[in-house]
Amino acid sequence: MNKIKSLIGLGLILIVVLSACEGFPVDLPWLTPEPATATLPSGESEVSTATPVITATQQLTPETVTGLTLWVPPEMDPELDTQATRLFKNKLEAFAELNGNIEITVRVKAASGVGGLLDALTATSAAAPGALPDLIALTRPDLEMAALKGLIYPLDDLTTIPDDPDWYGFTREMALLQGSIFGLPFAADALALVYRPATIPEFPTSWNELFEGESVFIFPAESDQALFQLALYQAGGGAVQNNQRRPVLDVDPLTEVFRLFQEGASLGNFPEGLAQYQTMGQVWTAFREGQADLAVAWVSSYLQDGPADADLATLFPMSEGALSIGTGMNWAVATPQAYRQPLAVELAAFLVEPDFLAEWTEAAGYIPPRPSSLEGWQNQSLRLTVGQVALMTRLRPSNDILASLGPILQEGTRQILQMLVDPAQAAQVAVESLEEQ
Repeated sequence: MNKIKSLIGLGLILIVVLSACEGFPVDLPWLTPEPATATLPSGESEVSTATPVITATQQLTPETVTGLTLWVPPEMDPELDTQATRLFKNKLEAFAELNGNIEITVRVKAASGVGGLLDALTATSAAAPGALPDLIALTRPDLEMAALKGLIYPLDDLTTIPDDPDWYGFTREMALLQGSIFGLPFAADALALVYRPATIPEFPTSWNELFEGESVFIFPAESDQALFQLALYQAGGGAVQNNQRRPVLDVDPLTEVFRLFQEGASLGNFPEGLAQYQTMGQVWTAFREGQADLAVAWVSSYLQDGPADADLATLFPMSEGALSIGTGMNWAVATPQAYRQPLAVELAAFLVEPDFLAEWTEAAGYIPPRPSSLEGWQNQSLRLTVGQVALMTRLRPSNDILASLGPILQEGTRQILQMLVDPAQAAQVAVESLEEQ
């Protein structure tokens, strides 16, 4: 492919070290210690599609940048023959041509785990810093981890793109850590409901309506992150951190969540087998296999792998309204060479242009991080539902917050579903457990 090379990264540190000697460079989402809010961008009804960037040539030193290197997960390999990867490849080629036919090298790493994006970034930074990528695609959790380790660089002096009103509230926060810009979002995701109209012809609009029927509802009850529980808890008015950014739990909204679980379990809408689901992936597999009429799922699972007989819907509201939890992927700058960073940011800005994201996210199966990009989707009914989900989504809590709250909510959920404790008592125990940490 013209001016673009795609290489599959090997995830072993030994390979990283050895390849560094030959000049061969050696994981989502999404955490911020700042409060996540669902506040919509101001002036969203009149969004701007302008993408302000700093021209690379205005900041370059006498050293000339003749090429850039990107690290991406396997699904973004430009050599794959999918609509999304073809769009990505063509966009890279267009940028290369606009910048004097520079060479853009794309290296493919596992999304997570040993040899994955974050792992390889950590190993390369220590063993072969000269082999670091200019840009790396990181999930929000990995972006937070990389920033805390000093593996990626703040972009405050290089771009003002996150100040553009053309972002959803949670996707703008996705770019920030402690008030500084550390990434440019290019893909988003959020929790939603999936169901089969054939088995639920009159879809309920509330938990009460669900409990009046016999539909089986599943969610990852044994997840130690408890994102679904946190979504319901925040929809009931619960806070996840205080002014000092310490994790907190409020008794009343947590009691509301546990009472909901108790009622669903007693009526049979929440099956006894919920304890077997530890991940969203397991829930999605069970839904696809017909083991439930209704399930919690990532929007991306539905967009990328949804059965033809399934539909998407927003989460049911709690006492303070409906709310979801979201995450996503960012382009982050990893090169420590300051003279390379402006051109790397210019490429990242090129890859988050609204028109491109409209095509790419629809093809790749993600929520566009920009409202104007969603307006470019061809499927109007899907565009409406995905837009509703995006508007009600808050950024998922930080890694530290989830590490504290997740296991506590997991244990409380287990106790309630097994009918071992009263909801109010379970909520009080959860609050006290957090205070004892």
